[in-house]
Amino acid sequence: MSVFRSAAILALIAQPLLADEVWDTDMGPIVYQAEEAGTAIFTFTNVDAYPATLIIPGLAGNYDNRSTHDAMWIGQGSGECETFMSRSGVGESSQWGRARLVFDKPAYPTSMTVVLGFCMDEPHIVLRGEIR
Repeated sequence: MSVFRSAAILALIAQPLLADEVWDTDMGPIVYQAEEAGTAIFTFTNVDAYPATLIIPGLAGNYDNRSTHDAMWIGQGSGECETFMSRSGVGESSQWGRARLVFDKPAYPTSMTVVLGFCMDEPHIVLRGEIR
């Protein structure tokens, strides 16, 4: 086996696959779904039982230096925000807000706490995510 091929296999083993990062919460799983232009995309079920997406700038590809990350979320269903936000695959929604992710440890695998707020309000709704 070539050195290059061995290095490529080791690199794949060392990092988790995106969908392998799943956290269990009281509302259901939070799944590391995708990466887009340096942004990590997580999917989850919001407190109103509708599907939602967490958008975390700067987290994509970061598996060993995690801490506290500011984010936004956008959900489906009717919301309470006066303005609309849109995201590919979700369309326009008045259900969105600020979020904060706090990882327990800097390196994968680790559990986390997600704190959600509605619209531009300070995040205050706590979801505890235990790593699977």
